[in-house]
Amino acid sequence: MSVKQIKQSGLTWTNISTVNDEALQFLKENFKFHHLDIADIKSESQNPKLDTYKDYIFLVVHFPQWKVGNKKILAHEIDIFIGQNSLITIQHGKNKDIKDFFYRSMNNRKTRNEWINKSPGYLLYKILDELFSQSRIMIDFLGKQISILENKIFDNKPDGDIIRELAIHRRNVLNLKRILDPQRFLIASLSNIRKPFLDESLSIYFDDIKDYLDKLWVIVDTYKETLDGLHITVESLINQKTNKIITLLTVISVSLLPLTLLSGIYGMNIEGLPYAHSPAFVWGLFGAIASFILLLIFVMRKKKLL
Repeated sequence: MSVKQIKQSGLTWTNISTVNDEALQFLKENFKFHHLDIADIKSESQNPKLDTYKDYIFLVVHFPQWKVGNKKILAHEIDIFIGQNSLITIQHGKNKDIKDFFYRSMNNRKTRNEWINKSPGYLLYKILDELFSQSRIMIDFLGKQISILENKIFDNKPDGDIIRELAIHRRNVLNLKRILDPQRFLIASLSNIRKPFLDESLSIYFDDIKDYLDKLWVIVDTYKETLDGLHITVESLINQKTNKIITLLTVISVSLLPLTLLSGIYGMNIEGLPYAHSPAFVWGLFGAIASFILLLIFVMRKKKLL
């Protein structure tokens, strides 16, 4: 069953793990939510939002989630209804963190008494705080991966794998910024709402989450600057390598020009060419020019001109 509930001291926490016909029918039969909110629940990947009504508040919150298979950070959406005596969390896809949080509250009496004995607003704070705290673990892991990548770039010549890894980290950091930025404004708005189930005493708690998100934002922004610097470094190293290859090819081409010219002249069937009937002299001339070219290349490499 996708709908599970915890009831404690007149407060009911309903967790819907899958958005299906059963869950939607449960919401329509037991609550008088606006039909536009129900429509938002049906369609995943909504933008983060906060809608305030007379008897309840509807939130769409995004949390960063790590996809192990493709090493990608994506937004995981959780829809939340909070009313006078109820709080409903609706998951779009599997989320281990909120599942563990719900069952910990269900099975641990001390945890349940601490989190659910108070108002729905306080329970909302605990859920948001727990989920954003898990985001910090992911961000710290990403920071370690970036440090490892930085060492690879400066210890080895950048290859295809390093360039791809750099691109993946840049994408993940940009996704994190896109996910976290709207949540900062959403939580700031939440701390200024005054409802019987979300009174002024809770403002300090939501302000604490807002400050925490600001810190995460600064960390992620630092990662972005680091990756931008590494990207420029990799481009410089690749350009330097390309320039060396072009220089080498140019030297080879120019070095062969005199020999090509001589072979073209003596390859023509023309009478009267100098020393045309003295093969030893012609080969000696080729050898002398080749030796001069090799000597010139050696001197230029000695002076680090090549």
